[in-house]
Amino acid sequence: MSVRRLQKIKGGSYIISLPSDWVRKMGLDVKSGLKVYEVFDGLKIRPPNEAKNEKVIPLVDVEDVKYLVLTYYMQGIDRIVVRSPRVIPLEVKKELRELQLQAYGLEVESETFDSITFKVNVNVNADLESSFRAFTGKILSIMEDVQVMLERFSEEMRDDLLARLSILNKDYRLVIRQIALGVQKDDEITFMVYPKDVVLFAIAIRDLGRFLSHLSLFLKVIGAQEAKEMTQHFTVLKKLLHDSVQMFLTEDLSAMREIRSNFKKLERESPGTEAGKEVVKMGSYCVAMMDNAVNKSVRIFDFKIR
Repeated sequence: MSVRRLQKIKGGSYIISLPSDWVRKMGLDVKSGLKVYEVFDGLKIRPPNEAKNEKVIPLVDVEDVKYLVLTYYMQGIDRIVVRSPRVIPLEVKKELRELQLQAYGLEVESETFDSITFKVNVNVNADLESSFRAFTGKILSIMEDVQVMLERFSEEMRDDLLARLSILNKDYRLVIRQIALGVQKDDEITFMVYPKDVVLFAIAIRDLGRFLSHLSLFLKVIGAQEAKEMTQHFTVLKKLLHDSVQMFLTEDLSAMREIRSNFKKLERESPGTEAGKEVVKMGSYCVAMMDNAVNKSVRIFDFKIR
């Protein structure tokens, strides 16, 4: 690392020299163009680079293909081609088409006898915190309705909640895509948050995704007889989630002791049934969110734009 002085030139612009070793390593010369753009804690300089926005998946196992399509979607790929060495059976194509229901903007662009091509047509924004708030707001809203269902259990309400959770997985995938694109295309999507915080947002979203998986399992195993008994434990869980999410957003650590205490209460008092175990697992992801909040509150540099 070297510190280089700014030099002012005619017209009011500023220049700095670039290390010759770096210029040679990147294969540049005096005619090369460079991208110069603002990031949260400074300017970034890099050679222009063409994005690789297409992935081809060989059709061997349909479950593997479905997993890869959704993963590539989340990692920012815009065009995904599924290709088979033979004619794709109608039932397999039907399964693949249904992936459109699992991710915002994922559309079938074209089909042939032996291939199906998806394109992604959805915009992601640079306001990462706003996306996080919207996502957690939807989770907390569902938690309120789970509480209602537990107090006056019905199969209809449970089915409604499971359907809404399925839709919420689309929000989860979109936020992951937003983070992946923001990290890789930071010249186009600038989050304007501490670089370390972007990592912690990604971890926090992952923890919330796992929380939702266990909430779905909880709803599938809970029955009318156990619902009333679980109400008080779910009340504790709901507060755990609310407090840990707020701690992550505000970086106010004052609720830390209460979060730990409430999680220990869940561990101690939740029944040993499948539903009870799922409540404890969800509580553990609230504690993970608290850990994310504590990590987010610590910074070596306090960078501020004047």
